[in-house]
Amino acid sequence: MTNIYNLILKDGLRNYKFKNSHLTPISSADEGKRGAIFAFRSKANMIKARGLVLTSMEAITENEDRFTHWTPNVYRFGAYKDDRRQITRGHAEENLRQINTFYIDFDITSSSEEMTSGDILTAAIDLGFMPTIILKSDKGFQAYFVLDEPAYVTVHSQFKVIKVAKAISQNLRNYFGQVLPVDMTCNHFGIARMPRTDNIELFHEEYTYSFQEWLAWSMKQSDLPFPNKKPNLTVIAGTEGVRQIDEPWYGLLMREANIKGDKALMGRNNVLFTLALANFSSGVSQSDCEAVLADFNGQLVEPLSQDEFLKVVCSAYSGKYEAASRDYIKLLCKAWVNESLKDSDLFIKQRWYKFKKKRADRKNSHLHEWKADIMAYLEGYFQSEDPFIQTTKKAIREELNIPERSLDKVLKALKADRKIFFVVKSGRGGGIRLASIKAIVFSLIQVKKERQEAYFANIATFFEESLGFTKQVIEGVKNGLKQVKQLSLFEVDIG
Repeated sequence: MTNIYNLILKDGLRNYKFKNSHLTPISSADEGKRGAIFAFRSKANMIKARGLVLTSMEAITENEDRFTHWTPNVYRFGAYKDDRRQITRGHAEENLRQINTFYIDFDITSSSEEMTSGDILTAAIDLGFMPTIILKSDKGFQAYFVLDEPAYVTVHSQFKVIKVAKAISQNLRNYFGQVLPVDMTCNHFGIARMPRTDNIELFHEEYTYSFQEWLAWSMKQSDLPFPNKKPNLTVIAGTEGVRQIDEPWYGLLMREANIKGDKALMGRNNVLFTLALANFSSGVSQSDCEAVLADFNGQLVEPLSQDEFLKVVCSAYSGKYEAASRDYIKLLCKAWVNESLKDSDLFIKQRWYKFKKKRADRKNSHLHEWKADIMAYLEGYFQSEDPFIQTTKKAIREELNIPERSLDKVLKALKADRKIFFVVKSGRGGGIRLASIKAIVFSLIQVKKERQEAYFANIATFFEESLGFTKQVIEGVKNGLKQVKQLSLFEVDIG
């Protein structure tokens, strides 16, 4: 556990307690200035901010398995609000000292939803970044993507690190949210589940990546606020020259009265805050906003109290935020108005694309489409203990409705791309042996290190390849997860 804590927290905390250390009489001057984190002994205590400020690794190891939640990213300082030193303060974005990890909360909210840690790994393989740690929680999982070096938050950089890191974190959530139940509402750099001996599903310390690698990946995603976007309010609002309060989504939410205070469904607090931000970004005065939203709040089946309502509006007008987030707007409208709403139903100005003719309307398929079909076919074996398939070409052709010559062509292309292994056996008992190399990497992750050499040998034998070639291909795919173009953080104008 000490190795895990050190890997996540980096150099953020002192090694020993400032006072009353049981390990060494080292003085405070020897370790220099470090930061603080917050830890909580139960979820109930976390909700009430009843926790402890921890400034040393010694304090963490003394309390092993006694905390349920913590802040894995380090703050400049931590303090208490009350004289009894029970209510913590200081866990705010502007107090962040360094960002050590991104994390995602996979929240299974109903008994009908099912997922395993294998689902996370399967999605991660295509992402190209593997989780360092996966934790099992009461209602799902939490995945940590630990940085190999901390990203420091400095005044000199005008706190750009937080803005960029938040964009990366949002894109990471968006990626996994396409296929898994991701909690999109939790704070990007706030409180998370703490690794314990009783909740760790998977830990691979070699899966850490640089901030620059994450940045290079994120810049390829379409929803990032960079590169080359200036801090222009009309752009942030999502439409050039159009106020957020004039967009369709605003009216849709304002006409919805059956909004309740359920956190998992992003309830009334989130809705009111988003509506207030829309007013703020549209140039509406705070008093006029309060008047408009007071009527809306009064019509809700479960309205906020007057004090709570005013706090939400004040927060929106605090100057910390610029406008309502498109991601949140879409989540709120789908949760409370209509799940089938599209961007065109919510926003005035849209991007338009010319789409190619649908595959179903074409006589022939493209090679890349057959490749995708084969890989999708193999994907069902990602979580199998034995990812290797032994079947016949005829069975694959019938399953995928692919012509014989096209199948031969696409299999050779995928092998050349180092996406699959396959070998064709003739004669009685023959057929085709096939496996996705990503599926093999997935299985390899779960094989103990002392058994991996034997595993490589079995693969080589199964596909009638040399051991050296087999290892080279698999290690190449595995290492390729970390080979992303290096890019200095501030080489790009991120606004």
